[in-house]
Amino acid sequence: MQVTARSRLLLSLGRSRPKISAVTDAAVSPGHHVNALTGVRAFAALWVFLFHSWLNSGAPTVQSPGTWSVNVTPLFKFGWLGLDIFFVLSGFLLTWQAWSFSNRSQQAVTTTSGRSFGEQYVDFLRRRILRVYPAYYACLTVLLVLAAMQVYLRMPGTAELMLHLGMFHNLIEKYIATMNGAFWTLPFEWQFYLGFPLMFILLRRQGVGALFAAACAIAVTTKLLVVATNNGYVQVLPFIRLDEFAAGMCAATIAQRTRLGAAAAGGAFALGIIGLFSIPWVFASYPNIGGYFDLVGFLRPLWLEAAICLLLLGLTGARHWGVSLFDNRVAVGLGLVSYSIYLFHVPIIELLPALRLAPHENRTLSQVVIGAFPVIVFVSATSYWLVERPFQSAGRARAGESVLDHLSSWLARIGPVRVLVIWALVLVLFHVGV
Repeated sequence: MQVTARSRLLLSLGRSRPKISAVTDAAVSPGHHVNALTGVRAFAALWVFLFHSWLNSGAPTVQSPGTWSVNVTPLFKFGWLGLDIFFVLSGFLLTWQAWSFSNRSQQAVTTTSGRSFGEQYVDFLRRRILRVYPAYYACLTVLLVLAAMQVYLRMPGTAELMLHLGMFHNLIEKYIATMNGAFWTLPFEWQFYLGFPLMFILLRRQGVGALFAAACAIAVTTKLLVVATNNGYVQVLPFIRLDEFAAGMCAATIAQRTRLGAAAAGGAFALGIIGLFSIPWVFASYPNIGGYFDLVGFLRPLWLEAAICLLLLGLTGARHWGVSLFDNRVAVGLGLVSYSIYLFHVPIIELLPALRLAPHENRTLSQVVIGAFPVIVFVSATSYWLVERPFQSAGRARAGESVLDHLSSWLARIGPVRVLVIWALVLVLFHVGV
């Protein structure tokens, strides 16, 4: 399989690092800066949105407003960095949870290696399923209906739909982004989840250095394999970004063991922000594809991972000046719906012109952003409140008077995972019927 133009586009959209994860579980950070981490998700999702808006408007040169105009195009061109933030943050949050469970669990799961993960693997998978699949199925449902109405894209084939329903559509290269340009990252997250317990056991047994070294070795080997075989497929497998997920795991372990004081946390936060926002300019001169597989392309992820980890370490230390940038009401609100923002933003950007709600041609960046953003936030908030939140609350639903309380209770009685299975079967029957 050759490195096709499609493969190059996919690679350019997410070069060195979702899900896409969420800070919604109470066990993530008891008594700590959960809100700030949720705000980081908002930042990551909005950066990806700006990137796709920039592409959709023709990848223009962007100048900052004001008398002293500055070319800020790299800030938009490198918006795919938001995906890297999601991957590192996902490893960070899952590891923070795992340490919390492991430290207080009296009945740890024992594997063949004799090491404990901290909770039953089936319970872990159940929580992850209820986190990622409901909103994803909601988006799939909308896309299938639109395809059946011949409004947006085409109706997928049977094998294509089945792989998407399981979130394993990266097993076939041509299905990676056929239904939604943002769907290509979702198998990464899900497959990271499947392997996370073993990675955590390795972390406990051998330490952060061994885990990160092993993950880097796998990622570098995968990149070298791309170069040696000219095989574009392996670049859409999770191995190529395993180092980013592992970096988040290592950072969470360090944060659990060493809580930074206000001065140290503020310094780490500042270095992280500076390091992250310097990447678009430091690496702007390197080609999107060629620069990914040379020495600089191997070093760039390390720079990126260090910057994101410093940012997260700064936000989970003692409170300082930078925390308010991410734990304010707007950032947290957008962070809560960030997963749905990621799922729905590409179809909405592309649909508005088809529905004659935006110009078909020559749309400026400001027109794309201003036109699409309110719609994306509305749809994402609706998805969060009517789909994501009820499914996540189903296991701990309590009697209440609101519609959402009743919905959560209904899901809890039937079984939220069982409802997802039924939902998938309905989508298959719909596809067969169409």
